Amino acid sequence: MYGSFKAAGLFAVLLSVGCTTAPASADPTADAPELAYRNSPFFMFDSPDGFSANIALADVDNDGDLDVLLANGRHWAQQDYVYLNAGNGRLLEARPIGDTMGPSYIVLAGDIDGDGDVDAVMIRDVLPAQAFLNDGTGRFSFAGLIQGTGGAARNAILTDLNEDQALDIAIARRGGTNLLVMGRGDGTFEAATPLAGPEDGATGLAAADIDGDGDVDLAFARRDDNESLILLNNGAAEFTARALPNSRGDHRQAILADLTGDGRVDLLLSAIDAESPLFIGDGKGNFTLGGRLGSASEATQALAAADLDGDGDIDIVVGAGETSNGVYFNDGKGTFTALTLDDEAEDTYGVAIGDMDGDGLPDLVFANSQAPNVVMTARRLK
Repeated sequence: MYGSFKAAGLFAVLLSVGCTTAPASADPTADAPELAYRNSPFFMFDSPDGFSANIALADVDNDGDLDVLLANGRHWAQQDYVYLNAGNGRLLEARPIGDTMGPSYIVLAGDIDGDGDVDAVMIRDVLPAQAFLNDGTGRFSFAGLIQGTGGAARNAILTDLNEDQALDIAIARRGGTNLLVMGRGDGTFEAATPLAGPEDGATGLAAADIDGDGDVDLAFARRDDNESLILLNNGAAEFTARALPNSRGDHRQAILADLTGDGRVDLLLSAIDAESPLFIGDGKGNFTLGGRLGSASEATQALAAADLDGDGDIDIVVGAGETSNGVYFNDGKGTFTALTLDDEAEDTYGVAIGDMDGDGLPDLVFANSQAPNVVMTARRLK
């Protein structure tokens, strides 16, 4: 069935720019976006006993639709997979990524060897990360371990950090220093080196040009009442770390995007024990707490951002640990109207957004731990 807006289920969160203590506030006049999301057993995938941790969407077999790469295991040895899309959002064929089960936390998708197709990097708990090369048909071969990456890795980003046209990796670690891995562009990587900043507690990571100088900067969400971090890049993958003011808490993931419509990058952190804070960026690398999203009961574990309703601004999808997942539709100025999705409360660790059924609307894909993973396809109500 489809989860749609109803009057009793609507609420909005006002993010007041410049106000560092603004509580969540209702906006009873908010209009409901005319979107709904289908929840069907035919769009579920993977074993309900799996500890799924993360997903990435990419066309791995070059047939024009988005497939799903799945990281399984978290702390336990399980098999990672690629699920091939039948073109309508149904995932009817699965292939293993690698021939060894392990505790994977994150899957990264990108062309690491420069041959034009989408490869994969599996970021693992305790064990070193692994690189896999795609033959162009969605079959992956092991390309090697990435040296120096063992440890309590929880998140990672695959992007060009030193402007050499090769994809690099930044890794967030719950224990030990965060890591930088430079790519060679041929499917191999240099050994990992420490990133600037304190040790311990990082589980979330986002990348964007925070200070407007044209290169890719980083934001780390941290757990255990630590301050989150901003790392500014000088263009050569040399980073200066600074603590994010007013960010102490238990924050699992991060989103960098212009959420207030001023052309500057803002930062949203997911809180697992409180409302999620949104920090307003000044375009120069500085952030001010502007408001909070959601409620403490959501235990937000996963975040994704995209323009879901086609109105030109960035909306937010949240994956929860104890309640149903949800969507926050942005009015373009940082006021959000929330839709609770018609799904059971699951332990959701990963969220991805993409057009899975080819109708031009962004769909939602959730990685659930110890529950089936699911594709929720979008449709317009009018």
